[in-house]
Amino acid sequence: MSDKIAVIGGGMAGLTCARDLQNAGHEVVVYDKGQIPGGRLASRRTDRIAFEPDWHFVSDHGAQYFTVRDPAFAARIHDAAHSGTISEWQPRWPDDTRERTPMYVPEPAMALLGRIFATGLDVRCATRIVAIEQLGEQWRLQDQVDSIMETYAAVAIAIPAPQAVALAGARLGPNVAAVTMQPCWAVLLAYEDRIDVPLDADWRPHPVLPWIARDSSKPGRTGLDSWVLHASAEWTTAHMDETSNDVIAALTDAFPARLGLPFGESPSLPPPISSAAHRWRYARVDRTLGEDAWWDPVQKLGACGDWCIDARIEAAFLSGRALAQRMLASGRLP
Repeated sequence: MSDKIAVIGGGMAGLTCARDLQNAGHEVVVYDKGQIPGGRLASRRTDRIAFEPDWHFVSDHGAQYFTVRDPAFAARIHDAAHSGTISEWQPRWPDDTRERTPMYVPEPAMALLGRIFATGLDVRCATRIVAIEQLGEQWRLQDQVDSIMETYAAVAIAIPAPQAVALAGARLGPNVAAVTMQPCWAVLLAYEDRIDVPLDADWRPHPVLPWIARDSSKPGRTGLDSWVLHASAEWTTAHMDETSNDVIAALTDAFPARLGLPFGESPSLPPPISSAAHRWRYARVDRTLGEDAWWDPVQKLGACGDWCIDARIEAAFLSGRALAQRMLASGRLP
């Protein structure tokens, strides 16, 4: 009989849940399908994942920043700052008179936050769990190459709700199945010369590009004038199956007007010297779970994620923390 706990998903929610369980004395293994932990705490260097040792040109194509409201999250971020630099990002907005909640980013890339939160945990990357099976009081996991993982006393699923339901089925209950999420195409552009516009970020309702940001305006970024474009859920849904090249072309064409550059200039912007695209199938939360986490003490099966509360990094942290607390309080862990 195993006393270990498995956490499926190495994003903010999964890493937080694993950390709290480990701090309480439990042996925890985190499985993540990515090459590095962090989930949507994701960055790229040109066309490759940004990690180490060279951070020369970086763009954050997933989560763009995080805010801090909850005292527990503030304390964890304070601790994380001892392992890396975390700074406030103060971009220029179209309307600089509006008050905004402080926005924070790690230097030199968002991916660093995932690495910090994973430090000291047993995280097994490049491992996609495709099936879970309950054997009496134990859970058995199977990965993408049909390898059978060791058995576990409890399982916490920390992946997007639709993927969690696909993995665990009706075991998760109707409330989790009712959660809906929306996709987002992200495009990364880099220009040799700085685009001369009086803004670094803009987020407003728009049929194509609700979010644009000069990623190179974030603290600790160096090199080219890099921009991140996030397409709307509606546009992404309509273009889900298009190639990356077609999406890059379409959003690059829409970019000058979104910047407010005069119509009719040909071309209004020079072509980017580097471009990439990434499709996030589950980027935004449309309908939340309505509670901070889900836990069934009889099955010893739980689920957490930003989709429980809101599409924010802090919400993912709070959900992972809530699940760990429920698991520990249930008296069902070994």
